[in-house]
Amino acid sequence: MMRGASVLLLLAALAALLAFPGCGGGGGNGNGGGVATVQGTLRDDATLQPVGGAVVTSGADSTTSGGLQTTSGNRTITITANGYRRTVLNESLSEGVNNLGTRYLGPQLIDGRGAASGTVRRGGAAEAGATLRSGNAQALSKADGRYTIYNLETGQRAITALSGDGQATGSATANIQSGATRSGVDIDLGLAPPPPPVL
Repeated sequence: MMRGASVLLLLAALAALLAFPGCGGGGGNGNGGGVATVQGTLRDDATLQPVGGAVVTSGADSTTSGGLQTTSGNRTITITANGYRRTVLNESLSEGVNNLGTRYLGPQLIDGRGAASGTVRRGGAAEAGATLRSGNAQALSKADGRYTIYNLETGQRAITALSGDGQATGSATANIQSGATRSGVDIDLGLAPPPPPVL
């Protein structure tokens, strides 16, 4: 009888152990735990120029240069830089090197100013490298034709665009509001007028 009771106690202990997947033979929550290195390029969302001195953090891990080393799994990555809005990314990181490509940081808006965004097209196709201007503000369109121009004065504002080769121009107007970005301000480029004759 004592032997039978011991067997029953052992079976009960095993059943209790198997009821907790975090104990015994592994388990886990799927959040990884291996070393993950995060790499990428940071650029100004308006001028497309590289941004230096940014601080990249994930939990207790942080870096200001090179790749960020953290743990693999689902991670929240925060990017801060002087003069720019904070950028928050939710990424699923694998062990080893994770290249996040190019990320664009939006400049902070001056009090009482706003922004506008849209797509520049030429003959129906996205136009990369177009220069956009409105007052003292300036921006460049990305490879997919998208642009954002920051720190525009409020009210109805004209935004002009000039193709990278200088052969096509276009414009649009947008109602700019303080602290907000007016989206959908698309611009179609047409042939630029010829220069005036030299007398």
